[in-house]
Amino acid sequence: MQTRLNSHQSLKQAGTPTLLNLKKCRFQSTDQINAFTGIDLRHYESGNFLAKEHITKRGNPYARKILFKCIHNITSASHTNRCHIADFYEKRKRQSTIASTKPHTIASIHRLIRTMYYLITHNKLYDYSLTQNR
Repeated sequence: MQTRLNSHQSLKQAGTPTLLNLKKCRFQSTDQINAFTGIDLRHYESGNFLAKEHITKRGNPYARKILFKCIHNITSASHTNRCHIADFYEKRKRQSTIASTKPHTIASIHRLIRTMYYLITHNKLYDYSLTQNR
């Protein structure tokens, strides 16, 4: 399994062994991994009031930090190794009027988790050209 995740160039140095500990056959969906890492969104509304959505931060802070750094490694390595996650991050950053990059990073973490979950469960290698067919 480690070689499957290492097919993604940016994850080779970004703590793949630690990320492999997230799987351990205990998660049936990516939403459960999001909850484990604490990046699932908290929704609050009361009457006509609708609060902004924030991450819960109830999960593992170490996993959240590793994934946060993975996104920044992926975006910095995207100049030489193309990646759909970096494309997604840059697209969100360009379209946004918000100066903060945290919302874009959290959205990219969710995309990264979904990609890694798919690669692990289907025992496939990452291929950038396959992601461009969508």
